Amino acid sequence: MKEKQKIILNSTILYVIAFLLTTIIHEFGHAIIGLINGGEPILHHNYVEYLNIDNLRISQKITISLAGPVLSLIQGILIGLIFIKIQKQSLFKLFLLWLSVLGLSNFFGYLMTGPIFQKGDIGKVFFLTNTPLILQIIIAVIGTAILFYIAYKLTLPFLEFCNKKECISDAKLRENFAFGIIIIPWIAGAIIVTILYLPVIAIVSIIYPITSGMIFIFPWKNAKRITNLKISKVNNIGEYSFGLYLIFIISLVVFKYILAPGIIL
Repeated sequence: MKEKQKIILNSTILYVIAFLLTTIIHEFGHAIIGLINGGEPILHHNYVEYLNIDNLRISQKITISLAGPVLSLIQGILIGLIFIKIQKQSLFKLFLLWLSVLGLSNFFGYLMTGPIFQKGDIGKVFFLTNTPLILQIIIAVIGTAILFYIAYKLTLPFLEFCNKKECISDAKLRENFAFGIIIIPWIAGAIIVTILYLPVIAIVSIIYPITSGMIFIFPWKNAKRITNLKISKVNNIGEYSFGLYLIFIISLVVFKYILAPGIIL
């Protein structure tokens, strides 16, 4: 397998692991706050079931709904800060990049779609608090603007994982490298995650894996405008990593066969 194909493979696997972990962290946020409030939660792979949700106060339901997105925001910020502090390029640093980006896109994506999907976390909050539509739209616009700004800034961090000068020597090559390390992982990862999400519990959970990555179109197309890039001195991004592949397999098994049936907290 050529080095570029190995980069695509490794980035795709890292994307899937980061996506699954982001989902678990998000749902755990709902579940732990649900447990504290007496909701009797059952944690599943991509949703939380509550045995006592109807008996909770509206304020408790709001807190539970906010817990997932807020934890995703904390994930995105904290992991992003760790990513910035690490100087050496590596598969682990690429994993941190994906984990930070997915946490941030999860939070701001919920803000963006709040007025449209009332069954989504932020949509529930809007409904339970009777938030005026105009305020919902303002919040959605702010969330969209921030998400697009984050997407715009992603180009350079991804391109800096290139370890061959020929990958970034002209605009077309930079765009091709960005497509391989960003877009293919998103598309292939969305297919894998969607299969893991089956059977369908909520239609949003099936739509989300593909729609959540649409922001990656911006850093991909922006790649040709980036100049003065320095190539990475680390080659492991384009090498086989059997440890990574083992973690990938374990993640799939845990997600599908342990979390999907549900864990009573």
